[in-house]
Amino acid sequence: MSLYPELQILIIDDEEEILIALAQLLRLDGYKVQTANSPIVALEMIKGSKYHIILSDIVMPEMNGLELLTRIKEFDPLAQVIMMTGYSTMEITMRSLEKGASDYILKPFKDFKDVSKIVKINEEKLNRWWESMRGNFK
Repeated sequence: MSLYPELQILIIDDEEEILIALAQLLRLDGYKVQTANSPIVALEMIKGSKYHIILSDIVMPEMNGLELLTRIKEFDPLAQVIMMTGYSTMEITMRSLEKGASDYILKPFKDFKDVSKIVKINEEKLNRWWESMRGNFK
C-alpha cells in the first residue's frame, strides 16, 4: 500500500495492446491507472490531473518520448517517468536519464511482472520522499 496520497499512474503508448496489458496488470496490483494512446492527449491529461508515475513509449507519432519527457518534467518535476522502447541504444538511454527519466524498460517485455517491479520501485521512491517531507512539517 502506498503512503503517497492517491497514487496515480499514466501509461502512454501508441500500441493499444501494450496499453491494455499494462493497465490490466497494474490495476491487478491495486494501482489507479489511466492510459493515453498519443503524447498530445497525454499532455492534456497531465495538465488536468496529477500523475505520480508515468510510463511512456519513446517512439510515437506526433512527438517522440524524449520531447514528451522534457514537457512532463517542465510541468511536474516530481513525476517518476519510466521510459519504454523497443529501439534501445546507449545514446537514447543516456539522453532519457539526463532529461529526468527515473527508469528505462526494453520492449518487448520478457515478463510483464518486470514492469510491475519497476513501478513498485518507483512507488517506494515516492514513499520515501513523502515520508521525509511529512517529517519536515511535523
